[in-house]
Amino acid sequence: MWWLIPLILLLLIILLLHLRIRLCIIYNEDLDVHLKLLFFNIPIFPKKQKKPKAKDYSIKKLRKKQKKIEKKNAKKELKKQKKQTEQPANKDRKKQITEILELIKIVLEYVMPPFGKYFRLEILKLNIKIGSSDPSKTAVTYGLVSQSVAYIIELLSNITNVDVKKHNGINVYADFMSEKSNAEINIILNLKVWHSLFLAFKFFMGFLKRRSQKTTQEN
Repeated sequence: MWWLIPLILLLLIILLLHLRIRLCIIYNEDLDVHLKLLFFNIPIFPKKQKKPKAKDYSIKKLRKKQKKIEKKNAKKELKKQKKQTEQPANKDRKKQITEILELIKIVLEYVMPPFGKYFRLEILKLNIKIGSSDPSKTAVTYGLVSQSVAYIIELLSNITNVDVKKHNGINVYADFMSEKSNAEINIILNLKVWHSLFLAFKFFMGFLKRRSQKTTQEN
């Protein structure tokens, strides 16, 4: 009867891999990504902060922690100065939005096929406002973003099941009175556990491929 133990374990693993999970992606000033599996809510980004313990507040540990924070801040400052030297202007919200769209393109082109038909994507909200101090830049960025969004939605419709909520829906517009761009995104991806593991691997490979392509183009 010893063979029953590995058999039960195998059945449990198969059952776990076939459970459905919900990957929730929310962006409004900050990015929030979390998984919902049965009754569990698992934060992915930003990472959940550990609760402080009483023993962590000893003088020795506090000094050690302070030194660690100072070292970390020094590294951040050095990295910031280096970045400012290489790139005089800081990234604005328009670049952040285009980077997010580029990330979505990686997922769609390299990750979703051939399992896209097994997924269900709910677009609860996708509102993107384009604005800048220069009206001509606003118009150019609006054209780029609206074209990218249209391309992404069309590609999604071809490879997976898309449900766009009519109440909020998809809205990309240019605000020539505003100097800042902003985005409100709320989407949910329904998939099985084993699909999510495969997606993570494919995304990593796609990210590396895109990165190597950019490096080759820059050189």
